[in-house]
Formats: sequence, structure tokens, C-alpha cells
Amino acid sequence: MKNLIILLFLSLILLTSCSSTSGTVKGTVCYPAEYIPAMIVYIKNKETSKIYTLDIEENQKPFKFKKIPAGNYIAFAYTVQKDLTDAKDKSTITSGGYTHAVPCGLTVECIDHSLLIFKVQNGKTTKNIQICDWFGAIMQDGK
Repeated sequence: MKNLIILLFLSLILLTSCSSTSGTVKGTVCYPAEYIPAMIVYIKNKETSKIYTLDIEENQKPFKFKKIPAGNYIAFAYTVQKDLTDAKDKSTITSGGYTHAVPCGLTVECIDHSLLIFKVQNGKTTKNIQICDWFGAIMQDGK
């Protein structure tokens, strides 16, 4: 019986020491065109301002960040190539984000385009981060 208690105690110590100190973030990118251009996806820790990046290839929708420290984050993206031309014929890169308008449905009634804060927890996967607001994402918290 004493050996069983010692074995259980050692197993508990082993399990506690192996607990994950980071999480995973999974999501998708959308783009308002026939194709999805190459872009860079960013997630930014709101407390530390540390930014993690991931290259997205043309027409790639899903993305996955591994080993992200626990905390509160925002997600946004910038196209790699200049693909937006203004009235003065100046080309710029395009920005989009995971905003409050995304879970609202991105309809005309969805007027909050500020970046949505999401939580990453140790040992867990945060899912459904959708970088789909390319029409009004407010990027003041972004890069």
C-alpha cells in the first residue's frame, strides 16, 4: 500500500511538471476577392505587446500558431503585395482583422470594427479566429 501511495505521488508530480506553458491559436483568413493574396498574419499580446507572425500563401485559408504564451491577444493581417489603389493612383498594402464585426456577421448593421480580444490558455487551443474584416478594421492596436 505504501508503494502505491508513493507511485501515485510521483505520478502527480510528473503530470504537474509536464503541464503546458503555452497554447495554440487556430483560425482562417478571408478576403473580399476571387482569391486570397499572400499575407502575413499577426497576433499581438495585449499585455506585453509581443507580436507573433505567420506567412500565409496565396489562397491559403487556415492558419495555426503553436506555442503561444497564455494571455489576451488581437489578430490582424497585412497583404504582402500592394493591392489597393486610391483615387490618386497610389498603391498600398491592405489590412484586415478579427474584429467585433466578424462574429456579428459583417453586415451593414455591424458597426464595431475594433479588433476583438481573445484569450490563449496554457495547454488549450483557441479556435475560430477569423481575420475577415477588410472593410473597416480599426488597426490602432495593430502593428
